[in-house]
Amino acid sequence: MNNILPHPDRKFFISWLVCFVVMYGLSYAWHGIVLNDFIKISYPKDLFLLIAGLVYFVIALLITVLTYMFKRIKDSFKYGAFIGAGAGILIYSIAFLFGISFNAVIDPKLIAFDLAWQTFEQGFGGLVCAWV
Repeated sequence: MNNILPHPDRKFFISWLVCFVVMYGLSYAWHGIVLNDFIKISYPKDLFLLIAGLVYFVIALLITVLTYMFKRIKDSFKYGAFIGAGAGILIYSIAFLFGISFNAVIDPKLIAFDLAWQTFEQGFGGLVCAWV
């Protein structure tokens, strides 16, 4: 069992932190700058950013652990992207089921667009994690 799970070392923690910073930064740029979604939240922006940061920290840990588990497989670089993309689909699905969204209207085009963005965001985080 110990051969499958990653042994936390310096590279593991750096990969985790870089994955977190990339995904959180992409999320902030997308929702805060491009779409300006932060004006739609009804509670303090600082609280939202703190909770989002904690969630992204856990997501980055999940992606890093899974990427390190597949590290021995040939082309682990692409596995990082696939693991991240899968995490993005899973996280978007959970958020959608709980009704967590910046949009009050459910439009299939917006759902597809948001799902694509979340998949890209986490996929890119996984790609960076595998690269580091």
